[in-house]
Amino acid sequence: MKGLRILMSAIFVMAALIGSSQQASAHGVQLVATINGAGRAVMDEASPLKGTTTYFIHARLYSDGTAIGRFDCVDLAGSTAEGDFFGPITSWKMVNGEIRLSGAGQLRTLSGDLVPGIGTTALPYTVAIQTFGGKGVGHWTLEVPAFAPVAICSERLTSGRLVMATAGRRNEDDSD
Repeated sequence: MKGLRILMSAIFVMAALIGSSQQASAHGVQLVATINGAGRAVMDEASPLKGTTTYFIHARLYSDGTAIGRFDCVDLAGSTAEGDFFGPITSWKMVNGEIRLSGAGQLRTLSGDLVPGIGTTALPYTVAIQTFGGKGVGHWTLEVPAFAPVAICSERLTSGRLVMATAGRRNEDDSD
């Protein structure tokens, strides 16, 4: 069932991309989808780090692979690596049925101070969304190559939701 959900999400996004790319050639870059999510998550058995997280993801995805948005992941007190990783989302792509959001983020302590030597550096990152949904269903991972060559966080939602809405056609009455 999980595989079917991923496949259906991938088909839905690809159909939107194909339709948008045809429009984009005539009218420029088009909005493809919007992703929104906020709540709590717990790092699962696949995660090298452990603990509870609050997260926020908002991104507008465009037909040329650019994105405009924000990502924020706070590993709460008691987690393996307490702190707040945050940054803009500037690009996206679909890889093997996963939507991958990328940008350059920073790291700060739970008190809000940038981590010396690390927090002041723009760190490339990727958030891969495996499953959209709510508690027990929504799942995403965080990769920060400067920290490790694999995903450092593998997160399963315990509250909130992670959703995607594809863009509807606008200006349908425009003539070419």
